[in-house]
Amino acid sequence: MSNQDRGQAEVPVASLDEAVAELVRGGVVEGWVAIRVHSLRNLFLRKLTGCWLLFTWSDGSVEIEEDYPPFHLVPELLSGTFRDEDRHCDYEIRWSGGQHRQELWARYGIHESPGYYMVVAAEQQRRRR
Repeated sequence: MSNQDRGQAEVPVASLDEAVAELVRGGVVEGWVAIRVHSLRNLFLRKLTGCWLLFTWSDGSVEIEEDYPPFHLVPELLSGTFRDEDRHCDYEIRWSGGQHRQELWARYGIHESPGYYMVVAAEQQRRRR
């Protein structure tokens, strides 16, 4: 089994579709991460499962990241902590479930194409300069 196959087999990505977690620091929710699972093909046209992760911060800013085999962000989130290198902060991950998950997805979920969020993030970054 290749490292790529092993990475995909070890991460339960499909079960994370429409998952939302709170990013908590010092007991305060400072942001949310929403996950949308998607299919993609690698350079050899092999079908893989990847995901988009939308980070929405309490200040209203957004960041979108793609994660695919071998996964890096998803295992970190599943470990229960997340290190944001840009903000120089460590966050506790609190996964939501049931009705709370639905409410958070409605508010912080990925409802547009990833490109939309890339444009929003770029505009927010430009305004901060």
